[in-house]
Amino acid sequence: MFKKIFTLVAVVAVTFFTSCVSVDPAGRGYSVAIPMGMINSTLANQFPVQEKRQLGTVTISDPNILGQQGTDKLGIGTSFKFTNFLVPNGIAGNLKLASGVRFDPKTQNLYLANPMVEELKFHDFSLAKYLTNDMRQSLGVIIAETISKKPIYNIKKAGIGSGFVRGIDIRNGQVFVTFGL
Repeated sequence: MFKKIFTLVAVVAVTFFTSCVSVDPAGRGYSVAIPMGMINSTLANQFPVQEKRQLGTVTISDPNILGQQGTDKLGIGTSFKFTNFLVPNGIAGNLKLASGVRFDPKTQNLYLANPMVEELKFHDFSLAKYLTNDMRQSLGVIIAETISKKPIYNIKKAGIGSGFVRGIDIRNGQVFVTFGL
């Protein structure tokens, strides 16, 4: 009886280990995929955020990171509300970004790297039509910069030493941390 239970536990452990860990294609070591749920919960704890700039105040809320199958970029969606003295009630909308990932060895945090605006939509276009193209572009850049300053995951909190990190990359819509000696 004990032998059957031990065998079952060993099979489950080996299956779990091999499904989570893979060899890095560049040969740097072993890679572990970080679950998107953990990344999104880390990011969600830091929002909503208000950015006050010369053109007005942008409130950013509900960021969500999704892996995009077949690509080396992450898709980020977020809601925002823009207010200024001309539009005191604000204009709400959604923004979609595409981004890579970078690792800061000092803080042991992962951050979005070079997020690029893919789509900017306003909920009420009757007010949004009064925004100039420069204001729209600035709004997208402000949101992208703000999100890229927030950590999306911490290696140290995961119980992994950063001294062994050999690379961070996105493969097929998943964030992988590669470890090696």
